[in-house]
This record gives sequence, structure tokens and C-alpha cells, in this order.
Amino acid sequence: MFHERIQKLAQTLVQYSVKVKPGELVFIHGKGFDTLDLTEAVLVETVKAGGIPYLYMEDDRITRRLFLEGDEKTFQKLGEFLLLEMKQAQVFIGIRGSGNAFELSDVPREKMDLYDKYIGGPVHMEQRVKHTRWCVLRYPNPSMCQLAKQSTESFQRFYYDVCCLDYSKMDKAAQPLKELMNKTDRVRIVSPETDLTFSIKDIPAVPCSGEMNIPDGECFTAPVRESVNGTIRFNASSVHEGILYNYAKVSFRNGKAAEMESGA
Repeated sequence: MFHERIQKLAQTLVQYSVKVKPGELVFIHGKGFDTLDLTEAVLVETVKAGGIPYLYMEDDRITRRLFLEGDEKTFQKLGEFLLLEMKQAQVFIGIRGSGNAFELSDVPREKMDLYDKYIGGPVHMEQRVKHTRWCVLRYPNPSMCQLAKQSTESFQRFYYDVCCLDYSKMDKAAQPLKELMNKTDRVRIVSPETDLTFSIKDIPAVPCSGEMNIPDGECFTAPVRESVNGTIRFNASSVHEGILYNYAKVSFRNGKAAEMESGA
């Protein structure tokens, strides 16, 4: 049903987001076998652009077993190998479509820490993030549609409406906001259970328009650390590494967390 939009999204990723050039190695990371149609389309568009596609498929059910069975030597050797692979790439496209957002919920924390130490840190944060042009996105498989509490068709229609827009127009539209933020000193955020003040003076604003994440559409900055005062309440649940966090509430005093509440 969405074949044409899958092709359009693949074109956006290859031509706009990471701008594949002839001769470049493109590391395509498909996470979850629901992502095969989009990974295939990205592979085709990479070849059309003159790039060399390398497809790496992963599934959380198998990754969970690796975490449970592997020891420190396992992660160390695997990290060394994956780092060699990543060093060959000029471009990285990550398409994440886990079938079960809670697949890693029973993996011991110490195993997750080993992954971060030998793979997540050196392979992705140090090599991929700093030395490739990269873009990552979620794939709208039934698991993601379920988290959105919508039917598969209705959520996928919404997803492709958002992900297939003209991000170059968004980038132009974000420039006035960037200019305003760069001239701004004091910021106050007020909402239920939230009253937070801070300064963003001399902290550059950065528009995000589909180059590193899709969907996109933010213009981010950061507070002057010691200027943060007040309380913020995050009222949307979030899944991280298989754990559901229902809420978080943090109070700050002169940039330091004075009180924190969270629920998993």
C-alpha cells in the first residue's frame, strides 16, 4: 500500500539526509526484519547514487540471547570487529524496527554496560557519530503502531505523511526561529507541574531538518548550566533499553538537581 512512499523516504534518506556520493561505503543497519522493504529501497537508492551499500541486519530477540550468553571477552572481540567495519564507512543509515520494545527488559544491567563499553561507545558514539554522515529513524511496524495506540494502517499513513515532507523547506522555515533563539537570554517554561527558568545566552541554536533523524523538526540549544532553576515534569512515558519509564520530575537549584522523582 505504501510502496511509493517507501521509495520516496529512501530517496530522502540517501539524497538529502546523508547525501551519498559516488564511491562512498554506506553502512545500512536494519534492526528488525520488518524493516526489510525500506532497507532494500535504501540499498537500491544507494547504488543509484553511486555508493557501495553494506547491509547489516539485526534482531532484538537474537541480540538478547547474545547479551545473556556472552561474557566480557565476547563483547570486547565483537566490538573490535564492528569498529573495523564502521571505520570503512563514510555514511551510516540506521532503520530501527524492533518487534518488541521490551525485548531487552530482563537483560542484566551489567551486560548492557559491557555492550556500551565495547560496542555502543567506541563503535557508535566515537566512530559512527563523529566520523560518518549518519541518519537514524524508526520503522512503522505493528509494534510501533501499537505503542501509538493506533491501527497499523492509520499510523503508517500518518508516519509517511510526516517523514516524506520536503525537509529543505523546513530548514528554511526554521531560520527565523534560530535567529530569535540566538538573540535570546532568558527562557521560562510553564505547564502543569512545571515552572523552569534558565538562560541560553551565547549558546548556539541548531535547526534539525531531517539530516540526522527522521522525522525531524526541532531547533535545539542548551541552557547555561548554573542558570537552571525550578521544576520540570516529563508527562509522557518512554521506553529505554526495554524499560518503561512512566514519568520523571526534576527540581533544579542553580543548575544542580535538588530533587528527583521517577517511575518505571
